[in-house]
Amino acid sequence: MEYIWFLAAAVLFLYIQYRRNEALRRRLFVERLKEQWGQVPDREYEEGDLQRIRRYFETFRGEECVLDDITWNDLDMDEVFMLLNHTNSSAGEEALYRMLRTPCADPAPLRERDRLADVFTQNPKLRLELETQLAGIGKNNRLALCDYIVNLSGQPCHSNVSHYMGIAALAAAAVGVAVWPETGILALGGVIGFQMITYYRQKAQVEAYFSSVSQVVRLAVHGRAIGGLTGGEELAPYLDPLKQSVKELEPFCAKSRFISTGKEMGGSPLDLIMDYVKMLLHTDLIAYNQIVRMTKEKEAAIWSVTEILGQLECGLAIASFRACLGQWCRPQLAAGEPPYLHGEGLYHPLVDRAVPNTIHAVRSQLITGSNASGKSTFLKTVALGAVLAQTTYTAPGLSYQAPLYQIYTSMALHDSLSNGESYYIAEIRSLKRILDRGQDPLPVLCMIDEVLRGTNTVERIAASAQILRSMTEMNLLCFAATHDAELAELLEPWYENGHFSEEIADGDVLFSYRLQPGRARSRNALRLLELMGYKEEVLRQAQAMAERFGQTGIWSMEVKERAHGRAGTEIHRNGNHSSRGGRELDALEPEPAKERQRRGGSGEQSGRHTEHGG
Repeated sequence: MEYIWFLAAAVLFLYIQYRRNEALRRRLFVERLKEQWGQVPDREYEEGDLQRIRRYFETFRGEECVLDDITWNDLDMDEVFMLLNHTNSSAGEEALYRMLRTPCADPAPLRERDRLADVFTQNPKLRLELETQLAGIGKNNRLALCDYIVNLSGQPCHSNVSHYMGIAALAAAAVGVAVWPETGILALGGVIGFQMITYYRQKAQVEAYFSSVSQVVRLAVHGRAIGGLTGGEELAPYLDPLKQSVKELEPFCAKSRFISTGKEMGGSPLDLIMDYVKMLLHTDLIAYNQIVRMTKEKEAAIWSVTEILGQLECGLAIASFRACLGQWCRPQLAAGEPPYLHGEGLYHPLVDRAVPNTIHAVRSQLITGSNASGKSTFLKTVALGAVLAQTTYTAPGLSYQAPLYQIYTSMALHDSLSNGESYYIAEIRSLKRILDRGQDPLPVLCMIDEVLRGTNTVERIAASAQILRSMTEMNLLCFAATHDAELAELLEPWYENGHFSEEIADGDVLFSYRLQPGRARSRNALRLLELMGYKEEVLRQAQAMAERFGQTGIWSMEVKERAHGRAGTEIHRNGNHSSRGGRELDALEPEPAKERQRRGGSGEQSGRHTEHGG
């Protein structure tokens, strides 16, 4: 008898310690939630995490406007997603990714997201309670939450008769121990062994789906707790339908105590005891078969709970993102208006100490400038501002006004060895997808960096000029960056010109990263070569070639072999080659270049200039 009391006291002590540790863990977790609010999420991503997270978007991708893979990669949206990913559950994480991939074409859901974010910003207590419950659902490391649900609903239903017969055999053997002790003990041992063997054998067949059951159970259990949050009147549009859907899933909650939640054996004394009970009575296998049957009947309710919890956690992520940003604004979005974009103090949230820029564009923009001056970053800033405005109702900057857009980019392309596709082919495919959407009722906002850079100069300029001009006849606003000064001159009647420039000081190149009106007048490629230590003779000859081309329109190689009587080679603008003596080269002056000189090399723009500031 004394041993029984000692054992009971030990179990009670362990249970008390377990409860104290759980309380401490919860308190520390809440403190961590408070500290991380409004901070850059510190989660580390492993290989395959983002592929898993995007499964919800891919599974339920509809006909609505989405950011395609080219645009997503051009804008480094994986990094943007990580910056916004202040979530604690798979439901919220996957919903957030889907939200960023699907810019809204209707301002109504954006205003609701804004209201929801304000609720969490103004009510920290409610926010912490919701975050704690969502953390109870947790995040998955193997499959997407949507895959767990799909896999579970697709499983065949099995009968529990064999499990009930095993339980009956155990009861009969236990009775036999009292009536025929020796025979009963032998029979009981045999039944226990049989139950354990069949348990592990059958569990091995469904173990891959046990985690799916656990996910659905956690959704139901914590969804029920979230539906009963106090002080959540402002969340009534979410909590009322959540309660209704959870009510349909009550049987899942009733079975939850019999289903393994993925914890290791021995997590607590009660867990250890329950593990042995499951082995003998097959309670989790019985519950599994019952839940598979219920999943098929209540699948719509499961998806409803998943979607509602995802929407709530997206509101939390938006609120935390706003607290993380230094400066942000609510965008002014309109539907059914011609393309335009006004943004003041826009900056890129992934760039440290980003320089803000202002743009007032009522027609397409052509951005020129020297290397590393900020053209590409500016294009990404404008495009990302549009994406965030149409997904989170948050724009990094002082103000943002624009219609609702389809957003496309063609910037960081590359050739594909696996597809046997050259860089140029990848470019024209990328541009074609934009042109194909240019006649849609919903306007297109597109960013193009160095259009057709994958081909020769003559055809690049000719094709680029015509493609960019054709875009001005579409329901489309284009921002294009180029190094080709010829394009800025050719497209001036259709495009507003802006540029980025730099200063040379103390042997270094200094960039302001400020957008300025007009075409770029400076070049820095040769200067950068000099700063990197290239030979002076190479740089001198390259500078002479550039100056000669600017004066004559002819490329000429002034090679040293001329001193030994060998002629140089000159290349005209039209691509023809000829060999002439050096003196004759000096006298060449094509008509187009003379005509340019008579105009004084004017680079003045006609019409309206882009306004800038920041």
